[in-house]
Amino acid sequence: MPKQIVIAEQHRIAAVFSEDQIQELVVATGSHQVSDIYLGIVENVLPGIDAAFVNIGDPERNGFMHVTDLGPLRLKRSAGAITELLTPQQKVLVQVMKEPTGSKGPRLTGNITLPGRYLVLMPYGRGVNLSRRIKSENERNRLRALAILIKPAGMGLLVRTEAEGSD
Repeated sequence: MPKQIVIAEQHRIAAVFSEDQIQELVVATGSHQVSDIYLGIVENVLPGIDAAFVNIGDPERNGFMHVTDLGPLRLKRSAGAITELLTPQQKVLVQVMKEPTGSKGPRLTGNITLPGRYLVLMPYGRGVNLSRRIKSENERNRLRALAILIKPAGMGLLVRTEAEGSD
């Protein structure tokens, strides 16, 4: 049975289920770290700087997302202006790129990546890419073939240098 993720937005809790049992329980503590993923709500859109402020649960400060970091939101529409891509109260899936500093909130991106030891899964990416540091052509071909076999449909994979020589 595939795993499921259930998110309770009001209580800031997420649970990972497998075979009708909770495998992992995640409770949001309020500190935003790089790579954290949130379902945010667009608070306001500023066309002058081509950016938006997104509420990701911090009552004191919102996250900042520039139009160049919209990721799949930008691909869905042919529009270029941020006001045509995002509207206030719209829900968006975002990932923290840079932690909050001082009075500024975290820097956010819509380009979600899930890094692992050997691979990086890119849910909105395409194809299979390999680290340039893997020089051996035989090893590159072997890793590319393995990655193609395991890559989920509609997603992208990046094979990291650490995967070189692994079984």
